[in-house]
Amino acid sequence: MLVVAVAFLLAGISKGVVGMGLPPIAIGIMSFALPLSDAIAIMVIPTITTNFWQAFYGGHFRPMMRRFWPLGVAAAAGVILTGLVLGKLGSSGAVAWLGLVLVLYATIALLAWRPRTPRASEGWANPVIGVASGAVAGVTGIAAIPFLPYMQSLELTKDELVQALGILFVFITLALAVALVGQGTFDTANVAGGVAANVPVFFGIWLGQKLRRAASPETFRKVFLIGMLAIGLHMARSFL
Repeated sequence: MLVVAVAFLLAGISKGVVGMGLPPIAIGIMSFALPLSDAIAIMVIPTITTNFWQAFYGGHFRPMMRRFWPLGVAAAAGVILTGLVLGKLGSSGAVAWLGLVLVLYATIALLAWRPRTPRASEGWANPVIGVASGAVAGVTGIAAIPFLPYMQSLELTKDELVQALGILFVFITLALAVALVGQGTFDTANVAGGVAANVPVFFGIWLGQKLRRAASPETFRKVFLIGMLAIGLHMARSFL
C-alpha cells in the first residue's frame, strides 16, 4: 500500500508539473512490489479520472475530438484485440517489454528529437499510429511508443497537445479496462486500490502545480525522464 501511495504521489507531481507521466511512473514504481497485471489494473481508475479533467478543461475539446477520434478508436481497438487475443497484458514476460518501451520513450525525449508530421498526413497516420500504440499498450499497459513522439510531431500548441493527450488517454485507458476484465485481472481489490489511489494522485497534482511556479518544468521533465530511463533499464535487464 505504501509503494502504491508513493507511486501515485510521484506520478501526480509529474502530471501537475509537465502535464503527463502518470501511467509510466505509476506502473514503473508499482512493478517493484506488485505483479505487472495488478499495477496496470490499479492504474486504470486514477488515469481515467485525471484525464477526463484534462480532456474537457481548456476550450479545445471539440476540435481535438474531431481531429483525433480516429486515432483514439484505432488505439482502443488495438489494445482490446492485442490484450484479448494474445492474453499477455501485464504478464510476467511483458515486464521486460515494458522496460524497453520506457527506455525508448525516455531516450527519444531526452534527445529532444522532434520529427514533423504534416497535417495532410494525419488521415492515414492517425489510425496507423493508433493501432501500433494500442498493440504496444495491449501487452505493456503503456501507449508511449509510437504514440507520444507522434503527438509531439504535430503542429499543436501546448494547450492543444495537453488536451488532446487527455482525450486519447481516456480512449486507451477505457480499452485497457475492457481487456483486463476479459483477462479476469480487473477484480474488486484492484478497483478498490484504484479508487483509493485518487487521493495521493490528486494531492500530487496539486503539489506539482505549486512546484511548476517554483521550479523549471524543463528541469523537472529531465529528472523525470532520467528516472524513467533508470527504471526501464532495470525492468529490461532480462534482455541482456
